[in-house]
Amino acid sequence: MSKLPAWTASWIGTGLILAQIVLLFVLGAGGIAWLRYVGFALWTLAAVFGWVPILQFKKSGGVARGESYVKTTRLVDTGLYAIVRHPQFVAWPLMAVAVALISQHPVVAAVGAVASAVFCLDFPEVDRMDAAKFGGEYRAYMERVPGWNFVAGLWRWVRRRRG
Repeated sequence: MSKLPAWTASWIGTGLILAQIVLLFVLGAGGIAWLRYVGFALWTLAAVFGWVPILQFKKSGGVARGESYVKTTRLVDTGLYAIVRHPQFVAWPLMAVAVALISQHPVVAAVGAVASAVFCLDFPEVDRMDAAKFGGEYRAYMERVPGWNFVAGLWRWVRRRRG
């Protein structure tokens, strides 16, 4: 587990991705068009993984009116949460890769790689906190749904729906 206070690594990773975006504007986009298109597609996917969970938690998480979306009282395991346990943790590395592909500059790619690695530091702590909050129900959820790997999660989701 991270030796940093909870969420510190995520804030650092977010700052690094913001630095990537600033560097993209300063250095400009790269010259390989198809890489830019893949980057924009990943950016769109990152937006989905970043914003949809807010709506899902508000709708299904038992969040009290006026409270932050993260103050859930019920485990959400539908929608994106049926594919990965932490879609917003998936969004940030996707964004880092997207910006690197759009920029095609080695410095932007290096900053994105560090940002993605930094996010990994908070991930085990988030699972620990959620397991403490939701108990055995969350541990069973951890068995069914991967934390980050949305490709494996989508595959498992499709198999569960067929079976």
